[in-house]
Amino acid sequence: MDSGIYTAIAGALASQDRIDVLSSNLANVNTVGYKRDRYSFESVLASVNNPTQSDGTLTDPPTMPRMIFETDYSHGTLRQSGNPLDVALDGDGFFVVNGPKGRSYTRQGNFHLDAGGKLVNADGYEVLGTGGPIVIKGGHVEIDQKGAISVDGNPVAKLAVVDFPKPYPLQKVGGSLFMSNGSQVTEQPVTSTSVLQGSIEESNVNAIQEMALLIDGTRNYESCMKAIRTYDDMASKAANDVGKI
Repeated sequence: MDSGIYTAIAGALASQDRIDVLSSNLANVNTVGYKRDRYSFESVLASVNNPTQSDGTLTDPPTMPRMIFETDYSHGTLRQSGNPLDVALDGDGFFVVNGPKGRSYTRQGNFHLDAGGKLVNADGYEVLGTGGPIVIKGGHVEIDQKGAISVDGNPVAKLAVVDFPKPYPLQKVGGSLFMSNGSQVTEQPVTSTSVLQGSIEESNVNAIQEMALLIDGTRNYESCMKAIRTYDDMASKAANDVGKI
C-alpha cells in the first residue's frame, strides 16, 4: 500500500484525538478547578516520518503512536462565591481528598458538609486535613490563609495543602481529581500559597480559544478523510486498469 495513505490515516487519527480532548475541555468550561488538556504532535510526526517497523514492513495505522496529551496546570480565575465552605488556592498546590482510589489531589474547592458533618468535595469524597478527615459541627466557620479551620472561634482542623516538584507527576482520574502517574509522588508543603475562604477557582479553559481550535481540528480531520478517499479511489482505479491489461 502507498505510504501516503498511512500518512493520511495517521493524520485523521491524530485529528480525532485532538477533537476528543478539545471537546472534553469545552464540556468542563464551567467545572470548578478543572485543568484543560493540551496536545503535542511529536509522536505523530515520528510515525509519519518513519512509518516502517524494524523488519521493514509498514506500521499498521491503528497501532501508530498517537498524540501525547498533557495537563495545563495554569491557574484559573478566582471568583468570590460567598459560601464559607468554598476555598481557593492563591498560588501553587492542591487540596487532598480521600478519593475512590485513595489519596487524591484537586484544585476544586467547592466543599460542603455531609450528613455526618464531614467536609467533603463536590462528589462526596472526604476532604483531608493534616490530621485526617475534617469534621465540622457548629455555626460560624472561619478558614484563615494558612488553611486553619475554626468553628465558633474554636480551632478544629487544618486543611492539608501540598505541592509537588515540577513537572507534576500526576494524572487525571476524573472529577477534577489527580493521582500519581506511576512515578513516586513526593508531597511538599506549600510556603507562599494562600487559602482564600469564600472563593473558588474557575476552570482554566478559554471557551473561545478552545472552540477555534475545535473548528480547526474538524477541518484537519475532513482534509485527511478526503485524502484517504482520494488514495482509495486511485488504488481502485489502478486495480481495475491492471485487470484489463
